[in-house]
Amino acid sequence: MEGVTAMTINDMKPGQSARILKLNRGLQAGRRLFEMGLVPGARVKLVSRHPFKGPLVLQIANTQIALGRKMANSVEIEIMVPGT
Repeated sequence: MEGVTAMTINDMKPGQSARILKLNRGLQAGRRLFEMGLVPGARVKLVSRHPFKGPLVLQIANTQIALGRKMANSVEIEIMVPGT
């Protein structure tokens, strides 16, 4: 897709928005991600990164969640490029 780069949530920078493409986790972890609203097609925004490999704070609709980096690495996204 032109104007879009595939990566994981770990690759996002604070302030960036993305659309979830797929989850690369087992059934139990996938269910947990689903319960947090991290499902294919959902739009997320990276609010902040905690230092020292701490969790990432994401905004999904009007809700903020903390997501561990290991779990974030299993969520494939496409960055939403402004103007495309």
